[in-house]
Amino acid sequence: MVAFAGCWYVRQGRLVHLAEKEANLRGDLEQLDTWGKWTIDYVKIDKVVDHLSKNRLSPESKRKLTEQIWQISRSYTLDPLLVLAVVAQESHGNPNARGRTRSGKHSGAMGLMQIKLETAKKMAYHFGLTVDTEEDLLKPEVNVAVGTAYLIRLIGKYGSWKEALIAYNLGHSAVDKMLQSGMPLPTRYYERVISKYWELARLSFL
Repeated sequence: MVAFAGCWYVRQGRLVHLAEKEANLRGDLEQLDTWGKWTIDYVKIDKVVDHLSKNRLSPESKRKLTEQIWQISRSYTLDPLLVLAVVAQESHGNPNARGRTRSGKHSGAMGLMQIKLETAKKMAYHFGLTVDTEEDLLKPEVNVAVGTAYLIRLIGKYGSWKEALIAYNLGHSAVDKMLQSGMPLPTRYYERVISKYWELARLSFL
């Protein structure tokens, strides 16, 4: 009986040891899977940034922009291609783009994500950035950082990509008034961004 108990104890210890090794191995595999996804995301972002920039960015600027979008997507569990779809819709990848109103006057929106300086100054602290001048805002990695911060805030406010994107285009005050009055939100901008998202998604897998 004592011998049986001793044998059982040894086997039980081995089983516990094997279970611990299996748990550690599973954790390692999950970590490798996460790292693999991050690597794939980086490659996708780099490919799309290269496509959108059309040689308008230096290799160093493209690297900084790719890393900025990659870091943001990791930190906020955000699909990087959706951010780049907004870039494609807003500026067609032109880092020096300046928005205009229907009358032809400058709207004040600038850069890849067409952000106004006042909005940029309010959002910059989220990423530890300083935006004081238009020159600061026209830096691609800065423009995308503050533009994405603003988009993230809108997603938090409305709880959906659809309403957040519409508010990004029209302004949150206009969207709030429409929602309060029961008016249907115009979806054209949202549909264009989503269409560009799928175009970029296809491109990134080629």
